[in-house]
Amino acid sequence: MLTGNFQKVIILFTAFLRCIIMKRIMTFILFMLVAYSCEKEYHTTIPNVEVRFDLKLNSEDFELNTDLAYKTFTQKRLALDRLGFGGLLVINGMGDLYAFDLSCPVEAQRNIHVIPDNLSSPTSLVPTAVTATCPICGAVFTIATGTGAPQSGTKYYLRSYRVVGSGIQCTVTN
Repeated sequence: MLTGNFQKVIILFTAFLRCIIMKRIMTFILFMLVAYSCEKEYHTTIPNVEVRFDLKLNSEDFELNTDLAYKTFTQKRLALDRLGFGGLLVINGMGDLYAFDLSCPVEAQRNIHVIPDNLSSPTSLVPTAVTATCPICGAVFTIATGTGAPQSGTKYYLRSYRVVGSGIQCTVTN
C-alpha cells in the first residue's frame, strides 16, 4: 500500500513540475512578444513622394564634405530630379550623409520648411547644424544622427531618405 501512495505522490509531483515549467515557458513567450511588440515606431505625416537627386561632392555640394555641414535643396538642377514633398535637407553627420524632407511633419505642407539651427560663426563659409526647427510650430528635430527624431514640440519624425553611393557622387533616393 505504501508503494501505491508513493507512486501517486510521484505522479502528482511530476504534474506539479510540468505545470511550473509550462508557466515559465508561457511567461517567457509572453515576455518576448511584449518586448518585440514595443519597439519604437517612427511616424511621419509627410507623404511618400518620389525622391532622386544627385549630390556632387567635388563641385556644387563640396560643403557637405565638412562634418555637420548641411545644405537645402528646393529647386531641381535637372529635369529628372525629384525633391520629395517639400525639398531636401542633406547633412554630413560626422562622415555619413543623411537626407530628410524639408517639410515640417507637424504642419505637413509643402511650403512650410524646417530650418537647420546654424551653429557656425558668422564668418564661416560652411553652415553647420545638429538640429532643425519649424518656424511655425516650433518643433525641434535631431538631424546630425540621421534619425530626424523629434526633440520637442511633436511626436512626429522628419521623413528620411536614403543616401547611396560613395566618394564624390552620391544619390538621395527613397
